[in-house]
Amino acid sequence: MRGDLPLKKDAYEDLIAELSKQFGMGLWFSVAVLLALVSVAQASTITAASCGASAVQAALTQASAGDTVFIPAGTCSWTTGVSWTAPANVTLQGAGSQSTLGGGDKTVIIDNYTANIPLLNLTVSANGTFRMTGITVQGGSGVLKDGGLIHLDGPGTVRLDHLHLNTQSYSPSNNLKVLWVGNGVYGVLDHSILDLYSTSAIYIYNGGGSDGEGNATWTADTYFGGSNFFFIEDNQINGTPATHDTRVVDCFTAGRVVIRFNNLAASCAAETHATGHAFDDRGCRAQEIYGNLSVSPQMTEPNYVLDDIGNGTALVWGNQANSVYKNIMHLNVTRKDNATYSQSPTPTGWGYCGTQFNGTGSNWDQNSDTATGYACIDQPGRGKGDLLTGSFPNKVNSTTGTIHWPNQALEPIYFWGNVASIVAGWGGSWYSNETGGRAASDRDYYAQASGIQTSATSPFNGTTGTGWGTLANRPTTCTAGVGYFATDQGSWNTSISNPYGVQQNGADGMLYKCTATNTWALYYTPYTYPHPLTRTQTAPAAPTNLQVK
Repeated sequence: MRGDLPLKKDAYEDLIAELSKQFGMGLWFSVAVLLALVSVAQASTITAASCGASAVQAALTQASAGDTVFIPAGTCSWTTGVSWTAPANVTLQGAGSQSTLGGGDKTVIIDNYTANIPLLNLTVSANGTFRMTGITVQGGSGVLKDGGLIHLDGPGTVRLDHLHLNTQSYSPSNNLKVLWVGNGVYGVLDHSILDLYSTSAIYIYNGGGSDGEGNATWTADTYFGGSNFFFIEDNQINGTPATHDTRVVDCFTAGRVVIRFNNLAASCAAETHATGHAFDDRGCRAQEIYGNLSVSPQMTEPNYVLDDIGNGTALVWGNQANSVYKNIMHLNVTRKDNATYSQSPTPTGWGYCGTQFNGTGSNWDQNSDTATGYACIDQPGRGKGDLLTGSFPNKVNSTTGTIHWPNQALEPIYFWGNVASIVAGWGGSWYSNETGGRAASDRDYYAQASGIQTSATSPFNGTTGTGWGTLANRPTTCTAGVGYFATDQGSWNTSISNPYGVQQNGADGMLYKCTATNTWALYYTPYTYPHPLTRTQTAPAAPTNLQVK
């Protein structure tokens, strides 16, 4: 049901006109405030009759821009899904607490939907911000949802907060895609609990673009430190110790993702599906992974890796993961062989990168080295390039009109400040490089120094890798490509304390890159923390007792 409006928009306008007649423009500020309240006055709260699927669907269909749809407390089994194209600036709110991590399981929806269709299929508006908060969704007898238990499509901005998403409660067990972050969806998931079974994960494909394959996003700048990523911050994410294969995200279709300041238990941070994993689809575009705390609770076998990078570029820093993973960083190129995915030769597919595997390379790669094909299209350490258009067998580089490497910029991967160690006895390493020589240190990635900087020359002397410490201890000389994170610079971190991930104590920091011999330039400033969308303020109540003469 819709709440009554205390004062209609035309009444506000009449009031403003009356004030202007009596006082002129001297009260311009008061008038501006009243104008801002117009949109507040028009917003309503629509309360669903229950937490059942049909009741929620009925409430959603009544919503207009700016409204809140409230799902009352209770536990409800859903045997059908709910679909909604959300108007601008709407909130879907359960009874969960805004001060409790995960909301406290007040409004609980159980997935007993036996179709391979999302339980909540939401298309968000390109205007304003969609918010979903205070809701628990957990597994029941429902089946695999290839499109995600919760499916978000855009383009649009979202805040998902104080949620509890539990895929460990399915019977039978279900490797579910818990959250699908679709084309053009950016924003943040925060202060939530994710209980993930086995390989269930958040699927990031927000860079799809008009062709749904990510080609346009691969022509754009990376925008490290920008808002056009999907942020996962200040959450508790629990994997399944018995299966040792849980990961927070799976990134593809030119996805951009930031995973920061979370607690990860028995879970890898990220996996990427690279170009070559599917017919026309491009791989993950960019990752920022920082400030996370990983633990390994009573696992008979450790998780495979903190971060998997098979595509694009990444910044991985300030994470803690002592004796949790078999490997810390994993670099790979899917198209080097058919170990994971077979490649069709051009023009019907991407082909294999280099001649090492079957003697035939591909014109989609740079081929500066015939054997490795270096640089492979979209490989680790590569970024912005020419636009590809069409589908196989008619896909071409739009600049040349032919099958041709898209002239991708070298955008190296940087690692620094991670406090991590591998679990011995599993054959792993700090840097597991399975690219077959296609990703090389101090060219495609820059390994972290052995510790924090203690002087201008130690342990990082500016010739190799990535250092970190105070700006005063940054080397005065440097080799082009290396990086240095100045821990005492910047003002992006506005938190007093961070109870979820690695404690930062208000520290900031900015990454500098050596752009030419002995020349440092600012390269990266992390995006504002906490994410601005997490600081949403309650709208002021509409004024009362106003009289319009």
